[in-house]
Formats: sequence, structure tokens, C-alpha cells
Amino acid sequence: MEIKDPGNVIGTNTVSNMQAGLYYGAVDMVDGMLQRMKAELGGRVCVVATGGQANLVAKGSKHIEHTDDFLTLTGLRLIWGKESATRTLKKADKKAGH
Repeated sequence: MEIKDPGNVIGTNTVSNMQAGLYYGAVDMVDGMLQRMKAELGGRVCVVATGGQANLVAKGSKHIEHTDDFLTLTGLRLIWGKESATRTLKKADKKAGH
């Protein structure tokens, strides 16, 4: 069964009822957590969703402002680059006798 927004919370058959439960349940669960987090953090918060169903959930969310399919990979690349540069500097220091 495809997970999608069936358009109505109350479906007209078994599949649309299951889709409604999955979709609106997921969206409301995410929005509930985001509402609590925003209350704890106070002020303006920018919410970026990432992950396999981020675009789908974001369409129905009241709080998600952006989606980024590559956020995790971008973060890992930045960490790798930083670590790589640090290792290069350490090797250069060793060669220079520091």
C-alpha cells in the first residue's frame, strides 16, 4: 500500500482508511513534537526535515519550513573535510619537526 495523503481523514474503503491513519498520524505526531520543541526553545525556530518521507510529511505539516534530502550526507562531507584538513596539518607539522 502506498503511503500518501488520501485527501480526507475519513476514508471510503479499507485502503483509504489505512492511508489516512498512516499519513495523518505521522504528520500529527511530527507536528506535535515540533510544537513542543518550539515551546521549549522559544523564539523563532527554522524547521528542516530530512529523511525518506520528509517531503511527504512536510506537505501536511504546520511547522516544517524546508526539506533537504541531502542534509545528513552534506554534514558527513563537511565533517570528513574538516578531519581531512586536520590530518594534513598534523602530517605537515611532523615533517617540519613540530
